[in-house]
Amino acid sequence: MSTRGPAGGAGAATVVAGLGAVSPLGAGRAALWAGAAAGRAAFGPIRLFDTTGHRTGAASEVTAPPEPPRRRLPAAELSRADRFALAAAAEALSDAGLLDPETGLAADPDMGIVVGTAAGGILGLEAFFRARFEGRVPEHPRRMLASFALSAVAANLAREFGIRGPRLTTATVCSSSGLALAAAHELLRWGAAARVLVVGAEGLSEVTHAGFNSLRAVAPDRCRPFDRDRRGLVLGEGAGAVVLERRPARPGEVVLRGYGLTTDLHHFTAPEPKGEAVAATLRAALDSAGLGPADVDYVNAHGTGTPLNDAAEARGIAAVLGKVPVSSSKSVFGHALGAASALEALVTARALREETVPPTAGLEAPDPACAGLDLVRGEARRAPLRHALSNSFAFGGSNVALAFSREAGAEAAPASAGRPVITGMGAVSPFGPGVGPLAEALREGRTGLRDLAAFGAEWGGFLGGAVDLEAVKGRVPPARRRHLNRMGLFLEAAVDEALASAGIEPRGLGPVPLVYGSAFGCAGNVHGFFTTLLAEGPRAASPQDFKLSVTNAPAALAAQRLGIHGPVWVFSADEASWEAALHWGCDLVRRGGARRVVVAAAEELGDAILAIHRALGFVAPGPGPGYRLGEG
Repeated sequence: MSTRGPAGGAGAATVVAGLGAVSPLGAGRAALWAGAAAGRAAFGPIRLFDTTGHRTGAASEVTAPPEPPRRRLPAAELSRADRFALAAAAEALSDAGLLDPETGLAADPDMGIVVGTAAGGILGLEAFFRARFEGRVPEHPRRMLASFALSAVAANLAREFGIRGPRLTTATVCSSSGLALAAAHELLRWGAAARVLVVGAEGLSEVTHAGFNSLRAVAPDRCRPFDRDRRGLVLGEGAGAVVLERRPARPGEVVLRGYGLTTDLHHFTAPEPKGEAVAATLRAALDSAGLGPADVDYVNAHGTGTPLNDAAEARGIAAVLGKVPVSSSKSVFGHALGAASALEALVTARALREETVPPTAGLEAPDPACAGLDLVRGEARRAPLRHALSNSFAFGGSNVALAFSREAGAEAAPASAGRPVITGMGAVSPFGPGVGPLAEALREGRTGLRDLAAFGAEWGGFLGGAVDLEAVKGRVPPARRRHLNRMGLFLEAAVDEALASAGIEPRGLGPVPLVYGSAFGCAGNVHGFFTTLLAEGPRAASPQDFKLSVTNAPAALAAQRLGIHGPVWVFSADEASWEAALHWGCDLVRRGGARRVVVAAAEELGDAILAIHRALGFVAPGPGPGYRLGEG
């Protein structure tokens, strides 16, 4: 990341300068806060897709999506997530005084953009692959797939508002936009931008609904966090947008004072039951913000309504903060996955401004397992609020706690561990596992392209850089293979080689950060999961396949095996995903005080990726012009 120099001058803070929202409670930040403060739940039958055969059929849906600004974007190429993001971002930019009403452009074209999303434009992918499954030629495939990459939302925001500053997309499922807010905070502290537009955006989809149902984690009607009779989460959708600025805070302004980013090593989809991982995340947030446990006046809990998650979170909060006022925004607008952290950050910021703790809707009989908390229910509570935490915990143990305050406080200057130096390397390539075969092939000028018929008869005659998967499996112990998808195998073999060449044991890495990049995520697993839905019905959906479909799965599984309980950063930036991860890793050393960082990237070939790129006109059979896709 390029730097501008001093990050805002003396007394600078990360100020919440503008807010915008699209939620099931209505269009705009005012509707979001009014619904949250009133405890008005917005659950109902799913209308967006047919839920026949699904275990449940309820969600918190945006039933009247606002028309977003699109002076520079064709409407037909925008996904549902794009539309939510554009509308929320326009409101946040306007709230911050940064949107030119005449041109629709941002007043600061050098500001950054960080987007958090779990699935991005997945509805287009579902339509495309449904047509292929049914043997139909998809109509207007380019429109369906224009926003298929996770980074498309950020790219479309940049195009619409004329923003050319640093641009990142974070993807850690349920905590994606919490990670985005943390990343934006660092960009501002490091001087990479003076302002950052942060957006969390998500649309409901059949894949995510069926996936969470396969985990038996979805309630049939409503979300009731911390209630004795809670039955699970209910999915939501929407977008939250926050404009952050680096400058001295003015009286009454809310600031993002810090964050805690940790990894729960207990299990991929279940929390550490005693709340110790939650407690570690909260302590990290307090340390980052320069706060003590007694300073926290309110916690906007992750509060999904699942029995295990709520109990573990309650124990962790009570262990660190005692009987602090707690409520869950998911009780009114559901679990919006990649948009959840951003929407909940808006509610937390408004709670501080209004000095009002919103209630947890549907909380009628508090669970004795959550008795250590001051659970706010029934109606909103007026109280003096100075500092608040907003929690987000995700698949793979990707945990984030954000610390918001009405006081800027003293902030430590970014620390440096010196100049980044490469101490170890690992690779998996079409030439085989290992750096050696890759280096030898490059010296000799050999091609790694081969016929791709192994991915299906349709791809005979297409050329690409396919990896010999059996050779890679030989580098991974058999007991580990069943836990990993194709990309996970690539990543494990490459990371192990890098650590070995650096003289580091591949275990017990503790606080060492892992930074991971991927352009297209685990597209093969998404495709396989959706194909099962179409062929056998939702009840045949495999929870193992679903968990391996999320973008952060390879990185999270690597972190859990390596014993990394510190930060795991996951970025998606198209073909620049590796570069984005590498730059971030270097900045963690130069400005974040990290003495050691593991940086990695992975990508896969398969029927899904090939079909998408063929429909977009990027690949064709034979040796003629076009992309030659690879993996490793």
